[in-house]
Amino acid sequence: MGRLNDQIAASGTSTLAIGPRGQTAAALAARKLEVPFPVLADPARRAYRAYGFTKSLWVIQQSGWVLIDRDGIVQHVCRNTNPQNSFDEDEVLQAVKSLGS
Repeated sequence: MGRLNDQIAASGTSTLAIGPRGQTAAALAARKLEVPFPVLADPARRAYRAYGFTKSLWVIQQSGWVLIDRDGIVQHVCRNTNPQNSFDEDEVLQAVKSLGS
C-alpha cells in the first residue's frame, strides 16, 4: 500500500493503516513496512467490527481496506481472510479515482 500512497495522495485522499495489536506492534509494522502514512493500533478490534471485518474459524482476522470519502461516507469495503491478498492495487486505485467522478 505504501507504493500507492503518492497516487492516492494526488487524488486528495489520505491513507492510514489499522492493526489489531497494540501501539508497539503498530509502530514496528510501520517501520518494517516503511509506509509513509500512519499505522494505528486497534487491540480491542472496534474499527474491525465497525466495518464488518470478522474472524474466520475464530482465529484468523480478516484484513482488507475501507475507502471513506471526505464526508465520512463509506464508499468501498474490501475484506479478505487471506492476509497475503488483503488488497489489489488496481482495485484500490480504481476505487480512489471513482471518488473524483
